[in-house]
Amino acid sequence: MKPMFRTIAFLVLALPSLACAAQTGTAARYAGAPYMGDVGVRVRAPDGALKRTDAGTGSAHFKRLSNGRIQLVVDGLINKETAGFVLEGNDSRSGWRAGHDDVVLDLTPGGTIRGGGTSTNQRLRFDGNVTDAHFGLDVELRVLTSKPGGPPPGTTYLFHYDLQRSAAGVRTATAAGIAPSGKRITSGSGAASKGKGKCKRTIWQTRNVASMSGAPMIMTQVPVCVEW
Repeated sequence: MKPMFRTIAFLVLALPSLACAAQTGTAARYAGAPYMGDVGVRVRAPDGALKRTDAGTGSAHFKRLSNGRIQLVVDGLINKETAGFVLEGNDSRSGWRAGHDDVVLDLTPGGTIRGGGTSTNQRLRFDGNVTDAHFGLDVELRVLTSKPGGPPPGTTYLFHYDLQRSAAGVRTATAAGIAPSGKRITSGSGAASKGKGKCKRTIWQTRNVASMSGAPMIMTQVPVCVEW
């Protein structure tokens, strides 16, 4: 898996500070308890042939920052290699947006996640949905130019995050005035999940999350399930 993760310089996206209403914004309604579950990856050669599939565990959580913005941390572990990204953006009732250079990610008030763009040697596409109880996201990465020892141009990686939030987390959202939808939405055509179900016990660990543009690794707290 190491060549793949050298190719995927995962994201740290940020927008310039703007006035925002974080407490009542689009992403703020999902802040709090983490979503936990499965992450899978499909790797296809430039001709479209399936080269490899693999799976592991993952998480996602929205976090209110002291500057009023909202941070999304998506984390995964596949065969002891991390697969995640951090995004930081401005929040409002009309939507949440994070972006860096030519890559933009949007979260709509209805919970739809869309975005994409080009960064360094890769083209990215995001497609997913979030509710109070479920976080589903596909991240497609297409290699544009090769690096020494890396995959050839046209190689595609599709990461699929299928994450649940515990009943306690949904109750927390309800207490904040958010009515759970009760609707479980999965994103596009991602890899099949391992089907572990909901996490029974979670601990928080400090983990390095890589940036997109070669900046130093970001140290951040991520939830890790220790009992399914």
